[in-house]
Amino acid sequence: MQWRENSIVLSSRRFTEDAWIVTVLNKTLGKTSGLVKRTRTKVQIGDISDVYWRGRTVEQLGTFRIENVFSPFAHTFSNSASIFAIESACSLCAKGLPERAPHSALFESLIALLLSISKGGWLINYAFFELSFLSEVGAGLDLTKCAITGSTENLFYISPRTGCSATREAGDKYKDRLFILPQFLISRDDRPTNRDIFSALSVTGHFLEMYFYGISNGKLPLSRRCLTEELSNELEGATLTQ
Repeated sequence: MQWRENSIVLSSRRFTEDAWIVTVLNKTLGKTSGLVKRTRTKVQIGDISDVYWRGRTVEQLGTFRIENVFSPFAHTFSNSASIFAIESACSLCAKGLPERAPHSALFESLIALLLSISKGGWLINYAFFELSFLSEVGAGLDLTKCAITGSTENLFYISPRTGCSATREAGDKYKDRLFILPQFLISRDDRPTNRDIFSALSVTGHFLEMYFYGISNGKLPLSRRCLTEELSNELEGATLTQ
C-alpha cells in the first residue's frame, strides 16, 4: 500500500543512528507516522512537505520519503514567540489528536498559521488555530448564541465550565465567574489588539488544559506554556510583533 500527500511534520524522534520516526498531519489521513531511513539529520517539525508513505498494511508503521516544500523556521528570524507558536501548534496536534482520523479544517488552519510566519499575521492565526483544534477534538466553544436567552447578538461572556457564550445582560450577574469573550473570535472584521489576542489565548488555554487533563491526566505541552509566558513578557515591553 502507498499514498502521497501534502503534509505537515508534527514530531520527529530518533529510532536508530540513521533513522527517525516522524509523525505528520495531512488532510486525507489525519495524523499518521512513518519511518524515515538513511539520514542522520532530524526532520524539522512545522515543515510543510510532500510526503510519500509505503507499507504492507495501513496499520503498519511503514516508511516515509519526505521532500520539504516550506519551512516556517526559516522565517522566524530568532523571534522567540513565533518559534514557540510553531512548536506549540505541532505539539498540540501530535499529543492531542487520535491516529488516522481526518481533520481537514484543522489541517487548513495549521497551514494558514505556518505560512503566515513569513507573511505576518501569525498571532491571530495562532488564536484561530487553537479554536479550530478545540472544535476538532470535541471540546469546542459555542460562540453562536447565548446559552441563557438564545440571542445571537451582543455576545460578551464565555462560561469556563461549558464553553457556552452569553450576552452581557444575561451574564452580568455571573460576571465574576465568566470569561470575557474577545470579539474578534466571532467577527473576522474586528481588528484585535495584541492584548485581545492574548486574552483569547487565555480562554482557549483554559479549555485546552481541560481537554489534555481528560485524555492523559497531563499538562499542556511545554511549548504552549512558553508561548504564553513569552507573549506576556513582550506585551509588558510593548515589543510584540505578529
